[in-house]
Amino acid sequence: MSFHPVTSWLGVAAYLAILGLAGAAFAYAIRLRLQQVTQGRRPEVRWDQVPQRIKNVFIYVLGQNRLPRNGYLYSGILHIFIFGAFVVLSVDTVNFIIDGLLRSVDVATGAPPGGPFHLPFSGRDSYYQALADTFRFLCIFGLGMAFFNRLVLKPKRLPLTRDALYTLYFILALMVFEVTQIGFGLARAADGGELPAGTGHIWLSSMFARLVGGLGPDALEVGFQASWWLHLVTLLGFSNYVPYSKHSHVFAAPFNIFFMSLEPKGAIRKMNIDLEDEEVEYFGARNLEDLSWKQVFDGLACTECGRCTDNCPASMSGKPLKPMDIIVQIKHHAEDRLRDRGQPIDLAEDARAVLTKGVIDPDVLWSCTTCRACMEVCPVGNEHIPMIIDMRRYLTMGLGEVGHGAQTALKKMDSRGNPWGMPKRQRDAWAEGCDVPRWDAEKPAEYLYWVGCAGAYDDRAQKVTKSVARLMKKAGVDYAILGNDESCTGDSARRLGDEFLFQTMAQGNVETLNASGVKKIVTHCPHCFNTLKNEYPQFGGNYEVIHHSELLSKLVREGKLKPQGEAAGRIVYHDSCYLGRYNDIYDPQRDIIDALPGVERVESERHHGRGLCCGAGGGQMWMELNIGTRMNFVRTDELLETKPDVIAVACNFCMTMVDDGVKAKGREDAVQVLDLAELLDRSITD
Repeated sequence: MSFHPVTSWLGVAAYLAILGLAGAAFAYAIRLRLQQVTQGRRPEVRWDQVPQRIKNVFIYVLGQNRLPRNGYLYSGILHIFIFGAFVVLSVDTVNFIIDGLLRSVDVATGAPPGGPFHLPFSGRDSYYQALADTFRFLCIFGLGMAFFNRLVLKPKRLPLTRDALYTLYFILALMVFEVTQIGFGLARAADGGELPAGTGHIWLSSMFARLVGGLGPDALEVGFQASWWLHLVTLLGFSNYVPYSKHSHVFAAPFNIFFMSLEPKGAIRKMNIDLEDEEVEYFGARNLEDLSWKQVFDGLACTECGRCTDNCPASMSGKPLKPMDIIVQIKHHAEDRLRDRGQPIDLAEDARAVLTKGVIDPDVLWSCTTCRACMEVCPVGNEHIPMIIDMRRYLTMGLGEVGHGAQTALKKMDSRGNPWGMPKRQRDAWAEGCDVPRWDAEKPAEYLYWVGCAGAYDDRAQKVTKSVARLMKKAGVDYAILGNDESCTGDSARRLGDEFLFQTMAQGNVETLNASGVKKIVTHCPHCFNTLKNEYPQFGGNYEVIHHSELLSKLVREGKLKPQGEAAGRIVYHDSCYLGRYNDIYDPQRDIIDALPGVERVESERHHGRGLCCGAGGGQMWMELNIGTRMNFVRTDELLETKPDVIAVACNFCMTMVDDGVKAKGREDAVQVLDLAELLDRSITD
């Protein structure tokens, strides 16, 4: 079109000047962000297993897998509309920029101007343009939903900031200027007649073209040129605004998904601990430099959507933990440190440098139950829990400040091999008179029954242990226990930040298991299950680990256990975080309940992947964190809303917490809290 803005020396100069300045500014912004991220200096390899990482990008970025799930259908749909436009219209953006460059070359060389540039299959007569126009409409519609969400619905999880609104205005302006640019161009080409042949499928822009078609050629030319320049300035202005705003996730999120951890979900990073290395001043994350580049990069990827906080049981119960705030505060801290470069700062004492002094309050860290709800709902793959544990490691091993009384449990684990502080020689006392076989390394059984500390020492949990033992015996399972040779797996020690104690316990247990010839392990504690399965391989302990609900479900399915007796009528199952979200085991437990005669299984509002934590994980079992409401009360209320006769559990910690909650509500006479093994044991007849 002869009236294109870049067909004269003045147009070329303006175009190249704007493009050059915007490009230089964008390069500077990216350089700053890279400097910010590389302040995290702990090495971390996140570019292995490239095929799987690319697959994750397709699933979570292009497929938007997490956006409309878990109760976020409205915001998920509006984001899909906006993101879809971003992906589809990127082709037109490339066409737009390259077309201007080629026209500049034509002017500089004196060549006659050619037709508009476009990538293959994206010309004006292509079906791509129909798709592009459709996504412009969907984007505008999605932006309307977004404005309504932020200005009218105002969900508590979503901070209302000018930054967010500016971004919506930018995107809206881009869509409007694209439609008007194309529309004015089509109307000008029609010159008062019918629209150019082959452009009717550009339906939205054609509607605008018909609307302005009555204007004269001069007015249409002015409209086109104004829309073209506004499109260019808005596009480049938005590109330079994004790196400085919370919407840096537009660029960072795809990379963050690519760099997602591919380790087992239940495995915490192993630290290299050498107590004899005199150059090591402390362990854990004291300063920003002790974090990895990926942990700092999480801040750039964060959308500040608040889903992590919205699903956090600590936040729900009035604790100071807001998972989103941790990510955002680390990002702002990295920005501050970058800005203050060159200024003297005491990394060991200055509150501007020590993460647990001037950035994150220790009570925020100690509030976490490590339930993983935050990480499961995060649409951009941020990893809150590893960062929390790294800072806990500094508090515990660097300062000896273990929060809210948990130090006592750590001391007992260190001295007696269990957090209760019970004598090691009494670990198998529960088995007296139960005819439970002991492990014989010369004639190893098929399964080692890992009883766990609660199952061995806690009076209530011992009933579960005995039920599991009876059921395995009835089904003819070849199993045995280690007895007093068993010790705590160290799950709580690692999550409370005492990595040294954990590694000591893990190495001791692995030596015992390997020397005993153990190949398969069954345990009814999800925390033991997760540690044995996902973390002991870090120390050479590779075993086939199965949870008791998986084994019992299999035995029922094979007819080796046949439930016959009537069970309580209405049963709701409480999902254990370490069995569910960490290991994706949800169905065997429900299969056991469904196999019981006379039972109606019901679900609480939050179940499966959205199940709410009981409040005992992450070492909370051993703390007295008297802030806000007790988490187990919040969860118990949800379970009681289903009007159950029985609340079924598959975890000793969950049993303790939910049972306490039922008693606190005065419902212990009406509602029983039972392990799945107990329910099945009651229903099995000899």
